[in-house]
Amino acid sequence: MKKVALFAVLFSMMTISAKAQWFDFSQNMSDVTIGFNAGVVGYHLGNGQIDKTYADFGWGVSFSIIGVYADFIYQCPEHKFGNKISPDTYNDHTALTINLGYKIPVTRWLNITPLIGYSNETTGVTDCSTINVDYESHSTYHDYKRETIDNHFNYGAGISLKPIKWLEIGGVCTAHAVYGNISVNLLKSPFHK
Repeated sequence: MKKVALFAVLFSMMTISAKAQWFDFSQNMSDVTIGFNAGVVGYHLGNGQIDKTYADFGWGVSFSIIGVYADFIYQCPEHKFGNKISPDTYNDHTALTINLGYKIPVTRWLNITPLIGYSNETTGVTDCSTINVDYESHSTYHDYKRETIDNHFNYGAGISLKPIKWLEIGGVCTAHAVYGNISVNLLKSPFHK
């Protein structure tokens, strides 16, 4: 209990010394960010347990305009991007999460973002006897045939810190994904004129 009280006192002293204004929503008016997400997607929180059957690494993007935040993170089938043809088939899965929220500026350097969204996991078969070419990305991939899809309502929260006025570093934790984020504010970037 003493640690919690000490943390609360130190946190309040830090915000007072920074002369930060709490909940200044006018900050969101100069907020246009784009970012990159990476983390774990595809697990389930429920009934006091975590189901990690489909949990794996995923990546995605995020953006925000005037405080309205949106992101997605996606996990590809493990064997889809092979470059060798073989008669093998693999039982694979995918996971996707799409979130929407609004940034609440607690201070000039701290935002909290309540999120709601959509999540799904698919199971299927990756057929390594097929090979396709994506001419735009110059990559090869095998066919993934989806067999089942599980759809979910997603909810959670994000937190972001602004160590520099044009850079945000944060994290998101939802019922189906946990990931980090790094974003650039396009209107406050040193490259913006």
